[in-house]
Amino acid sequence: MRLDEERLILELVQAAHDLSQVNATSDVLKALKGHLARFGFTDLLITGLPVPQDRQWHREILCDGWRQEWFRRYVEEGHFQHDPCVARCRHRAFPFLWSDLQFEPMSPRAKLVMDEARAFAMKDGLCVPIHIPFRGPAVVTAAGERLELSQVARPLVEVLCVKAFQTICRLEGLLDVECGPILGPREAEVLQWNAAGKTAEEIGIILNVSTFTVQSHLRHIREKLGANNVSRAVSKAIVLGEIQAGNDKIWR
Repeated sequence: MRLDEERLILELVQAAHDLSQVNATSDVLKALKGHLARFGFTDLLITGLPVPQDRQWHREILCDGWRQEWFRRYVEEGHFQHDPCVARCRHRAFPFLWSDLQFEPMSPRAKLVMDEARAFAMKDGLCVPIHIPFRGPAVVTAAGERLELSQVARPLVEVLCVKAFQTICRLEGLLDVECGPILGPREAEVLQWNAAGKTAEEIGIILNVSTFTVQSHLRHIREKLGANNVSRAVSKAIVLGEIQAGNDKIWR
């Protein structure tokens, strides 16, 4: 791992920790927007996602960091019911960029939502869907005119968004959010060895298990962390404190 990448990870590890210590919802929004600004994000919204027919959907907003003129336009035009980002967040767990939607079929009304967002200098964005058992879905979405989000930074930014959501829920008493370890001890052990550069076969030898078992652990780890590959799972686990960065020792 390059020095600049390791420095970025360590900075965002600290940022995630700081977010969890904030004591006011308004300060969560301010802190998160400050961290996201370095990557080109200027607008931020954290909200629950009720059914499309709910015209009072904005009652589910937890933090409103959208510019007022865009929020007014979005509500007046009924964009929520047709927003393709909202539709995707309801049914998929993995974070995605707005630009990813260009490769999917889109109705004229959905396309209008995205076109108007670009007219308000929100040319691309990131959606981090949040699905909690027995609750409706939610999303942390951030946008800007020009994003500078590297493959290393993206999973870390996604974790910051989740941390912010958890902190807001804790402060507002909205959900009983579980903030303990996400990974089991053996899963953390497997991922720590992977972060140290070991292959699935090598990890199997070290832990005295089959390669298939290691691969199964890695698959479950990706699912738990909402990562579509192991590299992103490692980055997210480091920021969440599930494993250590820059250390080949098992620490849990």
